Amino acid sequence: MSQTFLLEPDIIAAAENVMPDLNNDLVLAKNFLKQQCAATGDTLYDHLVDVVHKILSQKPPDVVDQFEQYSWEVKQEKFRPNFDLLNDIYLSPPQLQLVRRVEEMFQLVASKSLRLEEVGEEQELDLEEESVKPRIADLIEHNYYFREGGYGLPDSECYALYVALNMLAIKEPVAAVRFFGKIFGTRMNYYVAEADLTIEELDRRIRVYYVCNLPGEPWIGLPDVTPAQIRVARLTVRCMTGDLDAEVLTFPPFEGTERNYLRAQIARIAASTSISPQGFYTFGSGEEEEDIDLEEGAGDLVFNPNPFYQGHTLKDLLDPNLTYWVHHGRYILKQGRTLWWNPNAVMEEGVEEEEDEGPPPIPPESGPALFTPLSEDVRIEGLNSWSARVSSTLMPDRAVAVLRSNIWPGAVAYSTSGKKSECLYVGWGLKFQPPNFSPVQLPRPQDEYVIGPEVMEMADPTFADEEAYRIAHLPPPPPPEQLGEGEGFPLEEEEED
Repeated sequence: MSQTFLLEPDIIAAAENVMPDLNNDLVLAKNFLKQQCAATGDTLYDHLVDVVHKILSQKPPDVVDQFEQYSWEVKQEKFRPNFDLLNDIYLSPPQLQLVRRVEEMFQLVASKSLRLEEVGEEQELDLEEESVKPRIADLIEHNYYFREGGYGLPDSECYALYVALNMLAIKEPVAAVRFFGKIFGTRMNYYVAEADLTIEELDRRIRVYYVCNLPGEPWIGLPDVTPAQIRVARLTVRCMTGDLDAEVLTFPPFEGTERNYLRAQIARIAASTSISPQGFYTFGSGEEEEDIDLEEGAGDLVFNPNPFYQGHTLKDLLDPNLTYWVHHGRYILKQGRTLWWNPNAVMEEGVEEEEDEGPPPIPPESGPALFTPLSEDVRIEGLNSWSARVSSTLMPDRAVAVLRSNIWPGAVAYSTSGKKSECLYVGWGLKFQPPNFSPVQLPRPQDEYVIGPEVMEMADPTFADEEAYRIAHLPPPPPPEQLGEGEGFPLEEEEED
């Protein structure tokens, strides 16, 4: 019987004669490590690869002591469901972007203040450098008095806005900045800042209002408003959306987007609700308004805070007749301008040169003068245009007089018995409307064209009609050729001699 197997001595002898193969041994070891587990289907080779990759990516200080922990974490991650795809994806919350913008705003203002302190320690600032520094109205102090009267903004929002105003003064060429108010929108709100530009910037524009949706966002300058936009805004009632590029669908049609409509509403609000105690402001040149030639004026009259203002008593400020409060905003005429402009001025000049009769003169419009008392305002349904009340009756020494507008709901102003006063608007940007408001009616449809042979439909001609038309319009036949002299006769032959 033949032997089908090797005995142990034969195996040892055969192994001694074979040289070791490193590649073959590596393949055998790798195949051994790739044996799958019957329960989970995992292999030791893949597990070691994942563990080594996790260790190299995180690079812990003590690898040997934490090897078992990393091995356990790798095994634990494999038991996650396959549909759990959000575990490795980081979704930042929507408030994170706003928080980062607010942090950048705080760092910018803080670095600017730090530089000013360092300059102050090294050398004293001269008067010229102090005049260049923008003047920022103390919103925190003014908001305190507004809160005393039951209005104003929350403290946290007020502080963030005050820092945002400082950021505006750093980034934009402005000489003075004050918080105008807050206008609500259906999607987002508008924070409005009123700024006086520097002398260099005044050559390009007069005054600009800046807006932003949230403190920390970049301030966006609004364009100048036109008289046509003012006139259309007076005839429409529309809430803001919070998007400056939103389309304004109104009748009459409004030229521009919401940024233009917002600027028109701000101009109307500022003209009607900019009030202050009598004597709080004075003309900068010391002249009266009647002494200034309005035709030669280049814009709004210049007025500044009165350094000699001593204040009024609360009894005078709370007088129901409102004789101690005046308007310091320029009145907007029906034309849509603060100063009358004659549209026929160019035509009249041409008529004077030709010495012909021109168009009839247009009577100029006029409105209330600057610093007109509130007692001369129109009344609304038997009420004054403003309602006055005191903030507290328990402590008259610390009380403030607060006025609330009945024409523009949301406009308020305060004044102490000392030298402090300010006005603020927080509302929807809508004027008071009496009940049963009716918008402007659409124009009547235009008449249709007059029915006549020019527009009536005609029947198609038949073949006989077309043939008769063709024959009737054939060109005339050419005239017959006439024989001239010497034509049509044979030539005479010459006789031979």
